[in-house]
Amino acid sequence: MTDYLVRVFYVGTEYYGSQWQPNLRTIQGEIINAVEKWDKRTHSIDTIQLAGRTDKGVHSFGQIGLISTDRELNLDQINKHLPDDISLWAYGLAPDNFKPRFSVLARHYRYYQLKESKNVDINAILTGIRYLIGSNNYALISKPDGDRSTDSTILNASVRETDEILIFDFFGTRFLWKLVRKIVALLVQIGQGSLPPEIIRDLISFRPIAGGIEPAPPEGLVLVESILPIMMQKSKNAMFRIQRYLEEKISFFHRMYTTFYGVNDDFLADLKFPF
Repeated sequence: MTDYLVRVFYVGTEYYGSQWQPNLRTIQGEIINAVEKWDKRTHSIDTIQLAGRTDKGVHSFGQIGLISTDRELNLDQINKHLPDDISLWAYGLAPDNFKPRFSVLARHYRYYQLKESKNVDINAILTGIRYLIGSNNYALISKPDGDRSTDSTILNASVRETDEILIFDFFGTRFLWKLVRKIVALLVQIGQGSLPPEIIRDLISFRPIAGGIEPAPPEGLVLVESILPIMMQKSKNAMFRIQRYLEEKISFFHRMYTTFYGVNDDFLADLKFPF
């Protein structure tokens, strides 16, 4: 059997996270099914692995996967057996004894946040971000995950803005369950002035806040890359497949937005409820 590394694109909206779960639709489960149809062999979570877990509704462009097969890998043929919202788009030979979960050097997450106000204090957000960077115990900014350690290292983080959205980037060695989404929720409140930047310093110092932290919604989060010092060969067909899928979805959501906006204006505004 030969071990291949692959880059995986997926939109997580229709899936119960990336990792295989019995009787649930997952990214890993779909890839296992597709590889079995392609190479006519039985596969499992041992022969089809992912470098990390993403939650239900979270997306990825650069997730790393490992496929063990006795056939020469052909991404385009495997992609024919995958739903349109999952594509394998680059590949290379895996180094000896490569373990996807532990051999990745770092991970890059990006969160797209629609602005709720035009008056966002970017300098306050940057002050909050500075408290995050480094090796810390993030127990109060993540969700408990069994007996896994809550120590981690955030190597760098940043924020930039457009007229309509805030774009947060996070680089780290490992990310705890819901850590990024809780950080984003805090930073948004800091930018709006409802929390001080020092709240992050306090949380890292084990001073909890009342009511806890409600994580930002999953649909804004993208795993941009699982970082490896390995060159991988891209599939042009796979890139066109991804581009076509995204263009179709953008067009669909524009039409849905137009419809819902019209319904709200033309119907609900004049609807008289009998209560």
